[in-house]
Parts: sequence; structure tokens; C-alpha cells
Amino acid sequence: MTLGEQLKKLRNDKALSQPELANIAGIEQSYLSKLENDKSMPSNDIFRKLLSAFDLSLPEFLAVFDNDYAETQLRQIPDIEHWLKQQQQSQILNQRRYLYICSALIVFAITIFYAGQSKILFPEMQFQYYSEGIVLAGEPKNIFDDWQILIPREDVKNKLYYKKKMEMTQRKDEHFLLSETFLGQSYVATYSEGLRVYESRGEKKIARPMNAWLRIGGVFFFIMGIMGFVLERRFYKT
Repeated sequence: MTLGEQLKKLRNDKALSQPELANIAGIEQSYLSKLENDKSMPSNDIFRKLLSAFDLSLPEFLAVFDNDYAETQLRQIPDIEHWLKQQQQSQILNQRRYLYICSALIVFAITIFYAGQSKILFPEMQFQYYSEGIVLAGEPKNIFDDWQILIPREDVKNKLYYKKKMEMTQRKDEHFLLSETFLGQSYVATYSEGLRVYESRGEKKIARPMNAWLRIGGVFFFIMGIMGFVLERRFYKT
């Protein structure tokens, strides 16, 4: 549709004759006739009067024209040129935001995939530690293994030996500790009653479904980011 055709259509929609519209807009009928027949291009002042006569905003008036016609023909009118420039700037900003979002998706995807693959957030390897009981103040840390050295050699009838053996048996309070980090071959924990010496008992692998979900999420968001770049040309045609 051309500018003249649009002016004629709008005039007919309002059931106005050329003289009536010319009178409302404050222009000559002959000039209006030239505009409707595309023999002239209105000045910016006349264009504003016509918009006022039709009670239309600039975007509403331009909605029926394709981009090529607006760029090549209607751009001669200053108000339209200014509006087109604003639209182009807005499109460029939106395009940049869109590309930033796509880039952020890819970075986020790589990050969570790495987190799932490396198991850095949810470790699947746990270290096992074992303690036989509480070591009291003044006792050696290996009291549960080497308590016999505390028995004097002159204990011929083994009275002290069996008494200590029974005591250590009664004090025995086994406790297992699982740690996601390696605490060394032995680890000492302090309690109000005394100390607990934990000895390493190896490693244990556990299943963490969250790591699988992180990898799946990483693949999903990576594909979304790549598809965003592929579709960008369709969304923002020059």
C-alpha cells in the first residue's frame, strides 16, 4: 500500500469527501488530491495535520506499510524518519540483549555440566573413618590398641591385666565417620568427655543423582543457547 492509497482509505473509512478532509486538516483540496494520487509527499507539518484529522498515532498510521516502502519513500517525512531511527535503535538493543542471553545460557550450561561431571558440588566419593571409643585425658591416643603396655610386668597373676581388659571392653564405643574430604590416615575429634581418634578405613563410592541432573541440564541449556544463535537471524532480520 502506498501513502496516497492509505490516505484515501482512511478518508473513506471516516466517510469524508476530499473537501471535508481538506477543511478539517486546513489544507487545499487540490493538494490533498495530489497526496492521494501519490503525486506529492506531504511536509512534516501537513503530515501532522492529517494524523490529527484521522485521530491516529504515528505507529498506527505506519502499521499498514511494509518496511521497504517506509524506508525508501516515507522516510522523507522527518517525523517518520525519527520514528524509524528509534525503532532501529530499539531493535539493535533487543538484539544485543538476545545475544547476551544466548551467550549466558552457554556459559551457564558449561558451568553446570562441569559441576556434574567433576562432582565438585556433590562428591560421590566418601572417606570412611572408624573410632573404637573415647580417649580420656592423660591417656595415649592409641589406648584401645595398646592398653596392655600400661600393665606392669610384675603383674604375675594377671589381676591388673584382666581388670584393664574388662574396663577397655566396657569403654568400647564404636563409631563410624563419613567425610567427603580426606582427613588424613587418622583424625582426632575433641568432645567434652575426651578425644576420639578416627582411623582411615578406605573409601566408599555413593550414587548422587544430582550430578546426572546437572549434566543433563548442562546439555539442555547448551542446546538452547546454540539454537538461540541459529534463530537470531530469523528474529532480527535486517
